[in-house]
Amino acid sequence: MKLRANSVNSEFPDTANYHPLPDVNDAYFELNASLEVVYASPAAPALFSRWMNGDADTTCERWSPIIGWLSEPIRKALDGHQHLECECYDSAAERICQLRIYLLEPRILLYIRDITELKHSQLYTEQRIHSLFDHNPDAVYTVDPNGRYQTVNASSVWITGYTAEELENLAFANLIIERDFERTKAHFRQALQGYVQHYPVTIRRKDGTLRNLHITNVPIRVDEQVTGILGIAKDMTMQHMTEALLRKSIELLADAQKTAHVGSWEVDQKRRRIYWSDEIFHIFGLDPAVDGFVSYDQFLQFIHPSDRHRIATIYYDWLSESGKSGFEFEYRICRPNGEERSVRCTGLLSDKAKMRMGGSLQDITLLRQIERQLSESEQRFRSIVNHHPDGVCAFDMTGLVTEVNPAFERISGYTSQELKGMSYVQMVTAEEAQRIHLEVVSCADVEKIDRLDSHLLKKDGTSIPVTNTLVPIIVNGQRVGTYSIVKDITEQLETNELFRKSDKLKVVGQLAAAVAHEIRNPLTALKGFIKLIHTSGTAINPEYFKIIQDELSRIELISSELLVLAKPQAGRIHSLELQEVLEQTIVLLSTQAIMSNIEIVMEVRAGTTTVRGDSTQLKQIFVNLLKNAIEAMHGGGTILVALDLEDAYVRVRIQDEGCGMPEDIVQRLGEPFYTTKEKGTGLGFMVTKRIIEAHQGHLQIRSVQGQGTTIDVFFPSVQ
Repeated sequence: MKLRANSVNSEFPDTANYHPLPDVNDAYFELNASLEVVYASPAAPALFSRWMNGDADTTCERWSPIIGWLSEPIRKALDGHQHLECECYDSAAERICQLRIYLLEPRILLYIRDITELKHSQLYTEQRIHSLFDHNPDAVYTVDPNGRYQTVNASSVWITGYTAEELENLAFANLIIERDFERTKAHFRQALQGYVQHYPVTIRRKDGTLRNLHITNVPIRVDEQVTGILGIAKDMTMQHMTEALLRKSIELLADAQKTAHVGSWEVDQKRRRIYWSDEIFHIFGLDPAVDGFVSYDQFLQFIHPSDRHRIATIYYDWLSESGKSGFEFEYRICRPNGEERSVRCTGLLSDKAKMRMGGSLQDITLLRQIERQLSESEQRFRSIVNHHPDGVCAFDMTGLVTEVNPAFERISGYTSQELKGMSYVQMVTAEEAQRIHLEVVSCADVEKIDRLDSHLLKKDGTSIPVTNTLVPIIVNGQRVGTYSIVKDITEQLETNELFRKSDKLKVVGQLAAAVAHEIRNPLTALKGFIKLIHTSGTAINPEYFKIIQDELSRIELISSELLVLAKPQAGRIHSLELQEVLEQTIVLLSTQAIMSNIEIVMEVRAGTTTVRGDSTQLKQIFVNLLKNAIEAMHGGGTILVALDLEDAYVRVRIQDEGCGMPEDIVQRLGEPFYTTKEKGTGLGFMVTKRIIEAHQGHLQIRSVQGQGTTIDVFFPSVQ
């Protein structure tokens, strides 16, 4: 027999006054001082049937084995001279009995109750409680009135990061962060007074990280006294993070809707109301409602009167059509301040049975304004192109024509339908095709505007001189083609030729006096020698004939240069030595320079000075530039003419020691009829500049008042 002593009770009734009344469900025995059964209750045989062996004899002698089974607790009660209550386990019958022993001398009273089922029930309940305690996902623990841990479950260990043994040496307050400490103490005091407490708190785990908990404190009562606190701590960290992320998502959604001017809505048809997000209220120019709802009638009031009936019709038709899942349309609204806005509405039927649908609303007022501006800009652009006096032709990246304007049709003789898909190479001469191709390719590399002259082949086979301005077509930062603005320069070339001839005649006139003086000197010498020969009767000195020959050659040279400058000649481009052209020009102007007490010094620093050009036009350039330098040097001096190579160009530098010019005058040089000379026309420098450009060259001018002017002329070198 195994004893399970629950308690030893010395407070049973006094033996003199105690008269037990056997419970009808308990086995009750009375023993004498010799521990012999003198009485057994009717319930005893059923409880101890295994000792009876089926024998109906229930005489006192038959209970001796039972008394022997209970002898140990009986002896213990007698030795202690006090009543005893304990549990006895019958291993053979797998039964647990509750035994109460009362000492009423000379009698011994035994009460025996079968509590097997009660114990099994208690054990089941205890196991369930332990299972709920140990496997609860929340931290479950008990603390004493001082707040020190007594028992903890596995979740408590996981949440705090401490082992169970470590927690038993800690108080709950040790884990609380300073911010929550006083508030937690107040809740704990309330729990000790018997009030259940619920409150949030943040603890610091063993590893230093923080966890957000929701605490429930339940008072533990024993005999109406609070002996401790049962704590349930729910880890809210993930929930708080989720709530924070949700709040952030809501904020981001609101920001996105505000940025995109898009709001969300949902219609509750049964209640005839619409839920709007804050952004839709802003779109309508309203303050957001507290609950976010507006009535359907309020909504209709803000729709533009011209659109109201259409929107209502679309809405009801859409609800009545089966199988249709959504819609999209645009309409106008009127804000309370009278401002009109355009919106795009998209909807989706979410629950047709409940007449619920939702969607989005976007303010497209700015979009429509931009579209109108783009349309107007496109129309303006088309107007400029279509009414441009010059031809405009667009090429794609392969050089095929994509569009032309009426002026280009007129210049080329082709129709726009004939030109589309035609290559630009078909519209230029064979000699110019490669050069123009290279120019178009270079336009692809740099966002720049190029200008080149060429000849355009018309539909009738004739060609006309044109100037092409190449403009890259840039879309999204990428070149997708080229615009060529084509100008017929036939009349302009004729005008330029007239200017050139006029300027040439002016130069000839200005040189006439110097040339006459230069020719008069050799003529005087010739006249003297002829008279001497005529009057001389002796032999003629051969040296006279050499002098006469030299003077005649000088007259011929000056006359030839003057004729070259004055006589109209067809331009002929060929390779020539620029040094020779300069030497011939200096000879022509040397007399005028000498008369002005000026020396022209020439320096050749380049190994080769070969260029392509027309010698007559090049001479005209240098005559104009040198003549201007001579006229600027009133006090005489030196003009430096230097030839040099710079990159792929032959550079001609003409440097004088004249009065110089201010920067504002330098910037205006080349303008028609702009001159600083009293009797000048301003055409000379303009013609000079155009001839240089026609030779694919360019010039640079630097001038300092009181020091002089330096002009650099560059021509492409022929290697």
